[in-house]
Amino acid sequence: MLIFTIVLTISQMIIAYLIFNWEVKANTRQEHANNLLKLRLNSLKQETSLIQESITATRVLRHDLRHHYRLLYALLKDGDTVAALEHIKNQEEIIQSMHK
Repeated sequence: MLIFTIVLTISQMIIAYLIFNWEVKANTRQEHANNLLKLRLNSLKQETSLIQESITATRVLRHDLRHHYRLLYALLKDGDTVAALEHIKNQEEIIQSMHK
């Protein structure tokens, strides 16, 4: 009877250890998955931020381009080709200076 009790106790301890070990591994896997999801979320946030910055820059460029076309149209409509060409030259110099 004593041997049976000892075997039963040892087998319960082994089962408890196996269950604990399995839960630890499951928690570790879950923590790893959570960390990967956090990294992905941060990456998506950064990508979203870059896209928003790009959209803003595109809107500014579109606004500026519309302004330049209106000015060129008005100058050419008035027959002031010298001023229109000067404006184009100034814009070209600004663009070139930005790329240096």
